[in-house]
This record gives sequence, C-alpha cells and structure tokens, in this order.
Amino acid sequence: MSLSVRAFDSESVSPPKGLSDFQWPASFTDGSPLDLEIGCGVGWHPIRYAQRNPQRRLIAIEHTREKFESFHGRYEKHALDNLLPIHADAIRWVTHAIKPESLDRAFLLYPNPEPGNPSKRWLRAPFFHRLLETMKPGATIQLATNIESYFKEALEYGTEYWKLKIVEQRILTQPIPEDIPRTHFEKKYLERGETCFDVTFRKS
Repeated sequence: MSLSVRAFDSESVSPPKGLSDFQWPASFTDGSPLDLEIGCGVGWHPIRYAQRNPQRRLIAIEHTREKFESFHGRYEKHALDNLLPIHADAIRWVTHAIKPESLDRAFLLYPNPEPGNPSKRWLRAPFFHRLLETMKPGATIQLATNIESYFKEALEYGTEYWKLKIVEQRILTQPIPEDIPRTHFEKKYLERGETCFDVTFRKS
C-alpha cells in the first residue's frame, strides 16, 4: 500500500484567539536557535530543557487548559527568558505565528495516538506539511511514544513519505537519571514496566 498524506490548506485554518495582539519577547528575536514543543503537558520537559539549554529558545504549546495552568505555574517559579509558554491549538498557532524555515528543533513527546482516526497522527496529518515548512534545512524533530505500532508507522512515514533521515533511535525500558522521565506520561509508562520508543529525524 502506498503512503499518502492529504495536502495542507492553510487558508482553512483560522488564527488562534489573541494572536493579533501577540508580540515576541525580546529574547526570542536575537537570532538564537529556535525550538518548538507541541503538546508539552504540565511542563516537565520544557522547563528542564530551557534550564539545560540557555543558549536556545523554546516555544512550548499546550492546548488543554488544566495542563497548561499547571505548566504555567511551574514556569512562573523559574526565571527562564528562553522559554515561551503558549496556550493554544498548536495547528492554528504554528500555521499563523511561525515563519517558514525558522525552527531548529521540534519535539512531539507522547502525542495522542488517535486510535480512531489515524489521519490525525502527526506524521500522517496534513499539518505535518506545514510543520516541516517551519523547520530549517538540517533541523531535527523528535518523537516519543509507548506504542510500538505508532512508532513503526512514524518511522515508515518519516523516512519513506517525508524523506527524513533518522539521526537516532532509542528503546527505553527503565529510567535514565540524566535523561528521563521527560514527561509525566514517560514516568508513568516506565514505572509500570512498559517500553517507550524514541526517534529523532533530520530534515534534509
């Protein structure tokens, strides 16, 4: 069966509420490497990532209000001018707020596997066209999941359809202190003995 992804129609995607009043923080306009995390949950990964990478800038988007409020509470406890929390639908916000070839890295850590609608999985979704447009040549995108079939599908679409190069693959079966848990989902999965899968792609 040949792989296919519907074309992305940006004109059908309305801007998120409040974007017309949005202004980039000064620290995000200094030419530093710019990264994006979609679905950052309660903020474990973006907080730690920003702390460990002060020379980089991270936009962290979460749509669910309860999770975002928890994330924002953590954010306010830290003086991190290289982290930008965004409460919005990621597809709408990225489509209208991020210019082509702006991003150096992107993270999709434990996304919804969409069991009832495979075409909404990130690497099978029309929006992935737009996400790749926002990434610079040579930029990387990292995906993690605890579902092996999702992981294998992502590998197939990433390499065969999107022509991305695999930089690294990892199979995680236990916590690695210096590296994980990156998210509360990863902590839960590993604590109950599940295997997690991780891949980093590079855009040519």
